[in-house]
Amino acid sequence: MKLGALTAVTLGLTAALCVTAGAAHADESKSSDKSATYCRLRVHGGILAKFVSFGADKGRLGCPLGIEQAAAGGGRMQQFDGGSIYWSQATGAHAVSGHILDLWQGNRGETGCIGYPIDDESATPDRRGRYQHFQHGTIWHWNDGKVSAVC
Repeated sequence: MKLGALTAVTLGLTAALCVTAGAAHADESKSSDKSATYCRLRVHGGILAKFVSFGADKGRLGCPLGIEQAAAGGGRMQQFDGGSIYWSQATGAHAVSGHILDLWQGNRGETGCIGYPIDDESATPDRRGRYQHFQHGTIWHWNDGKVSAVC
């Protein structure tokens, strides 16, 4: 009889914790020093803040594809359906996607001559393409499909 009562109390506490964790989720997504779960995977710190600024799992990056991983020079990265977010102490967190991501990764990413991203992708002033700045250069993706880099 005592064992049954203990089981009931344990189940009650477990249910209360689940309800509390669900309520805390909304608060966690507002803080860059916390973590939150999206599509069953955790997103943390500076990467979380950038992910939320892009609309989280409802934005253009979509769901995380895996957990946060170490990147060169003490940095961090996490892959998403629509691109990746890279973070370093020197540059902060920035999303890289599409043809710019492909060219950058094909040239050894953050360990290559161009380094970590220092801003997010933008349209060129003449709207003929898109570009993104990195620590040591820039990558352009032109509307005609060409992709070029300078480092």
